[in-house]
Amino acid sequence: MRARRKGALRAILISILLGLAIGFMLGYEVGKRIAPGRGSVEIIMVYGSEKREWIEAVVPEFEEWYEERHHRSVSVICIPMGSGKSMSQILLGQIKPVVWSPASSVWIPLMNYLWEQDHPDLVRKYGPIVKDWEPLVSSPIVIITWGRLQEDWNITGFRKLYTMAKEGYDIKFAHTDPFLSNSGLMAVLLELVAATGKEPAELTVDDMTNRTVRAFIRTIESKAVDYMSSTGFLVDSMVSEGPEKKNVVVAYENLVILYNRVGTRWGRLVAVYPEEGTLLSDHPFCILNAPWVSEEQAKVARALLRFLLRADIQAKAMRYGFRPTNRTVELDPSIFGPELGVELDIPCRVLSAEGMDGQVVLFLPDLWLACRP
Repeated sequence: MRARRKGALRAILISILLGLAIGFMLGYEVGKRIAPGRGSVEIIMVYGSEKREWIEAVVPEFEEWYEERHHRSVSVICIPMGSGKSMSQILLGQIKPVVWSPASSVWIPLMNYLWEQDHPDLVRKYGPIVKDWEPLVSSPIVIITWGRLQEDWNITGFRKLYTMAKEGYDIKFAHTDPFLSNSGLMAVLLELVAATGKEPAELTVDDMTNRTVRAFIRTIESKAVDYMSSTGFLVDSMVSEGPEKKNVVVAYENLVILYNRVGTRWGRLVAVYPEEGTLLSDHPFCILNAPWVSEEQAKVARALLRFLLRADIQAKAMRYGFRPTNRTVELDPSIFGPELGVELDIPCRVLSAEGMDGQVVLFLPDLWLACRP
C-alpha cells in the first residue's frame, strides 16, 4: 500500500513539475511576442502612401531579420500619409517620426526651409532637419493618355499640350491638388519648367509672376476637368469613367503598369515621358535630424534603410510597378515594356529637384491657384 502511495505521489509530483516547465516555456514565448521586453526599440516611419503595399509586405520581414541578427526586438510603426500632410504635421509637432519618406525629394528643400523658419536656433546648432537621404524606389511623373488617342495626337510633352490647348483640341486634362498631393505639386513644377526652359534649381519666385509663364500654365490648366486629392483615385476615375471624361492625366508611371495589368474596358493606357524632362517620384528615406530622434532609433532606421535597399527587397518593389534604386537589380522587361504601356529606359531627361529654392516649392500651389480655371 505504502509503495503504491509513494508511486502515485511521485507521478503527481512529476506531472506538476512538467506542467510548470511547459507553462513557463509557453509564457516565455507568448511574452516575447506581446511584450518585447527590455531592450526593444520602437520607431515611427511616416511614408508616402503610393508605396504602401510594398512597405507593408517587407517591413515585417525586417523586424524578424533584425531580431534574429541583433537579438533585440524592434517595432516599426508604419503610417502612410500624403507628402504635404505629413510635412505639415511634423512641422506642427503633431507627429514625431524617426523616418520621413515623402513621395518625392522635391519636398525636402521646402521642409528644411519651413523648419528653419520655425526653429532657427536648432538649425544653427544642429543643421537642417533633413541632412542626408537616400532614394528607396522611383517612378517617373508621366502624362497618361489612352493608346488610341495617342496614335492621333502624338503628345510629346507639356509644350505640345499647350499648343493643342490653344488650337482647341478636346483635351480633358487633370492632375491632383498640389496643396494635398505630391503628383499635383510635381505637375505644376513640370509646367513651370516647360514654360521657362529652366532647370528646377534655376527657378526663381520672379519666374512665377512672369506674365508669359503664367499665360502658358493658364492655357494648359484651362483644359482641366478635375483636381482630386489622391493620385490613385484620380487614375482610378480616369479608368472607370473613360476617355469621354478624362483623357490626359499627369500621374505616376507605376499606375500605368498596374491598370494595364488588370485591363480596362476603354483600351490600353500609355505613358508619355515629357520631352522637356521628367521628375522622379524617388521616395527619399530621411532619418530626421530632430530632437526627438535618439541615436539608438537612428541606428535601427539606418539598418531599415540598408534592408530596404537589399537586392531581393528591391526586386519585390517591381511587382508594384516601382523602379529599384539598387543598381544591381535589373529591370524586368516583362513589367517595364510597351505591353504594359511604358518604356524600359526612360526616354527623356530626368530633372533634379536638388538645390531648388524652398520658396519656389512653397509658392507652387499658389501659382496653380492663380492659373487654374
